[in-house]
Amino acid sequence: MKLRLLRVMLVGLAGVSLVSLAGCGHSTTASKAGKVAFVTTAQNAKRQVWYRLNTAAPKSNSQVKDVLVQQKRRVTDYQVTGVSLQSLNHQRVSQVIRLAKDNERQTFNQTLASKKANYHGELATDKANQKNSNQYTYKKGIAQANSEAKQDQKRADQFDQSTRQLPFAATKAYPVTAKVSKNKSGRQVVGEIIQIKAQKWQYGTAASGTVKQVQQQTQFKLNTQDLMTAPVTVSGTKYIGYYGTANALVTKTTNAKAQANFDTPAIPNVN
Repeated sequence: MKLRLLRVMLVGLAGVSLVSLAGCGHSTTASKAGKVAFVTTAQNAKRQVWYRLNTAAPKSNSQVKDVLVQQKRRVTDYQVTGVSLQSLNHQRVSQVIRLAKDNERQTFNQTLASKKANYHGELATDKANQKNSNQYTYKKGIAQANSEAKQDQKRADQFDQSTRQLPFAATKAYPVTAKVSKNKSGRQVVGEIIQIKAQKWQYGTAASGTVKQVQQQTQFKLNTQDLMTAPVTVSGTKYIGYYGTANALVTKTTNAKAQANFDTPAIPNVN
């Protein structure tokens, strides 16, 4: 399965193991638990941190795409850039969250500056194209250049208007839910879809330059082959979670015998 970055995003995952339906209905601490499941650790009153990577398994060169902060059945999804998994190896939960918040704000400011420069560049190109078209009196070229200039000017105006007094708004926490599937006997969970909502910045589209926040839903689709049967060590730090065709989903652990598990219907928000 391939990751689709759409309004609803699907993260297909792939790995090894089979887990029974047995499990406790209370929260667990991700870094210590023997059986680790995403929604189960989200029940904890203390903050837990998971990472979505750009690699199928935790590696020394893995980059973190999302920092997922769990607490009291809710998840805050911080999309980060330029953050390596290794750089977080020895960071405390509070330090990782601060880094994610700062990274999100920095990315917002940098993206706005980049978009503004792009719009100015497009308008400059349009003026050059209009001048060249008029110079050679190429009617079709003139019409095309004028049309492109009009559309680019419209998007640039929309960008300027929407960002003139646009305050940065941090990502919000939303309830996390999951749906599980069982085998024919109904006694064993063999699959799970984890669903996470988040507010993401939309920096304009092909038709509009308006910058705004939109709600998106990410789905992590798991099967029995995605479960990590033992921690993976990266530069001395152990990680447990779910393998991915493109994007692994992992959390730190100090338990050398930890195994990834499916959530069960005994957990709130899992059905």
